[in-house]
Amino acid sequence: MRKMIRYARLGRPLLGALGAILFLCSALAVTPVRAEADAAFYTDLTVDRSTPEHHLQTFLAAVERSVAHLEAREQARQREDAWLYPPTTEDESAELTLLKEQILDSMDLTAFPDWRRESAGLETALMLREIFRRENVTANTPFKQLREGLWVIPGTYVQVGMIASGIRTGDVVFTAETVANVPSLYQISGASRVRDGFNAYRYFTETPGGLEPPRWAGIAHKLPDFLRWELGSNTLFQWLITVMILVAVVLIPPLVSRFIGSRSLRWFSQAATTGLLANHASGVVIDQAGLSGGGATVMTLVFLALYNGAIVVCILIAGEWAGNWVSAIQQAKDKTFDTSIVRLATRVVSVMSALAVIIYGISAAGVPVYGIIAGFGVGGLAFALAAKPTLENILAGVILFLDASIKVGDTIESSGLSGTIEDIGMRSTRIRSEDGGLISVTNSELADTVIKNVSLRIRRQGTV
Repeated sequence: MRKMIRYARLGRPLLGALGAILFLCSALAVTPVRAEADAAFYTDLTVDRSTPEHHLQTFLAAVERSVAHLEAREQARQREDAWLYPPTTEDESAELTLLKEQILDSMDLTAFPDWRRESAGLETALMLREIFRRENVTANTPFKQLREGLWVIPGTYVQVGMIASGIRTGDVVFTAETVANVPSLYQISGASRVRDGFNAYRYFTETPGGLEPPRWAGIAHKLPDFLRWELGSNTLFQWLITVMILVAVVLIPPLVSRFIGSRSLRWFSQAATTGLLANHASGVVIDQAGLSGGGATVMTLVFLALYNGAIVVCILIAGEWAGNWVSAIQQAKDKTFDTSIVRLATRVVSVMSALAVIIYGISAAGVPVYGIIAGFGVGGLAFALAAKPTLENILAGVILFLDASIKVGDTIESSGLSGTIEDIGMRSTRIRSEDGGLISVTNSELADTVIKNVSLRIRRQGTV
């Protein structure tokens, strides 16, 4: 039996080495194929954004080829009357990835936050395609120059402009103003002229999975008609999936943590589970359920708020744990060590870390929080004045520690108050009176009064 265990232990590194060799061999065997395929796609696609006309030709070529992929898959499913789409080949997936990059590069998407740019850019591109079809705009349509670096397609409100700085200086793209107005232009053009044929935008918004729908997405087109009713820019089926995911994110964490006895550990596990689920739920709602438009923005913000809120709770609880852990270690080494300063320090660090997460989350949501902070001006002064009492209490707590006049466990008398100090926090000090009541006094008030430390007096008498 011992020999078998020894052989098994020796076999583990051998199997690991064999697996690594097989992985490298497979990577070397696959990489040239992908590189050759990608090179073929690059030579087949002409990317030229030096002029408005060339930019329009590049954009339409990439969009039309993407739409051709979507239409071919849907036609293949309809011919078989199947519930599932046919599988996507590796070459098709690589080409769709390249086409998506070309489509997104043709628009100024800086007005959207990073997490929204891909889905918003693809929706805008497909709406533009429908607008061009209805307005009879082709790759040969001439542009009219409005001023230097800005052109418009005659008879439309679609404008393109030249990038003036950065690594893409000189490239022509659809302007941010045009991208913002495309949904309105789509509604206006749709009301006046409805073209027959495959509506790529509607198909994109009704089908989960974006430009490359997963195989199961075909089920969405086999559902009853009432599940495909449109609510905004999405179907009832997509909203039901979104609601189910949101309910799961809210209800699963309490169920997971209900069997945990410790209160702090229960809150930590609940927050961690919420953050983990919310982080994945946003991608599922956008990439899998295919939620688009304002609904995608709202639900992404909801999951983003849940995710960042969960991180904040975890940081605060972990800060308390760290303070208690360090205090326990130090007290084991030195019984006279004042643990209050450790707890206060860990609380300050955890609060500052949580504040950084909140600021980052607000910035990720698309709010220019750094610019707002930098431009506070008079508002910043008013905020500082409003926060003055809180800052005074925090500073007074630090002074009490540095002065070493009191510490947790001391019995004091001050301004008619007497009792044993239980905690010195960031804002206030808690004192347990002789009758068992808990008294909270702000640090600034306590620091400005005469404090009689009874514990120190008793200790001195005992040493005489």
